[in-house]
Amino acid sequence: MRSFVAVDLETTGLRPDRDEIIEIGALKYVDGVCVDTFSQLVKPNKRISVRIKEITGIDNEMVADAPKIETVLPAFVSFVGDEGVLLGHNLRFDYSFLKTYCKMLGIAFQMQGLDTLKLARALLPDLEKKNLGMVSQYYGIVNPNAHRAFTDAKTTADVYWRMYENFHEEKSELFLPKEMIIKVKKIEPATAKQKNYLLDLIKCHKIQGETFFKEMDVEMESLTKSQASKCIDRIILQYGRRW
Repeated sequence: MRSFVAVDLETTGLRPDRDEIIEIGALKYVDGVCVDTFSQLVKPNKRISVRIKEITGIDNEMVADAPKIETVLPAFVSFVGDEGVLLGHNLRFDYSFLKTYCKMLGIAFQMQGLDTLKLARALLPDLEKKNLGMVSQYYGIVNPNAHRAFTDAKTTADVYWRMYENFHEEKSELFLPKEMIIKVKKIEPATAKQKNYLLDLIKCHKIQGETFFKEMDVEMESLTKSQASKCIDRIILQYGRRW
């Protein structure tokens, strides 16, 4: 396959049903030539943790003036266009976030995929680790800014071309894209009734709200139904119901 969109995301965590996209990077290849690029920070609803800042180098100041996902994702889907094939390293992770947020925003998004992690497992069995850093190092490819979306997407594409050059003729079936199937969990915002009950519990038990929400890794303004239920259950289990 010589036409695809290489993509990488940076996120606030590992779960698309509760974490957020904070950066999208992509490169569009047509017949083996990069014809366009996409790179955009995204402002999340909740603050970026110290741990994620240490991994990605992205902090809250960097995304303070960035557009929200409601603006960035439609632009990315438009960038992908009719190409129909995504390339990524551990692509299922990135695709699960894209599918989840597209569904949340009512955007149709169904793609085929090529995964360089799967290719590495099939083609480089003697390589001890198959993460992007180790595979790119194996091929002598330098990633100048690892764990940033655009440079990781570019490195993934570079790795793919090395694999394509070395193995395509012998293992052509491995380079055929496959339909991406992801079951997206339904994400709904917390109801006013849930939020009011949660606030009543916090007030009744004299709980420090800011500390509690930080411990639960959620923000009141962006609570989902599932998160609100977990917060309510946590308080009832620890403190009991309202007096």
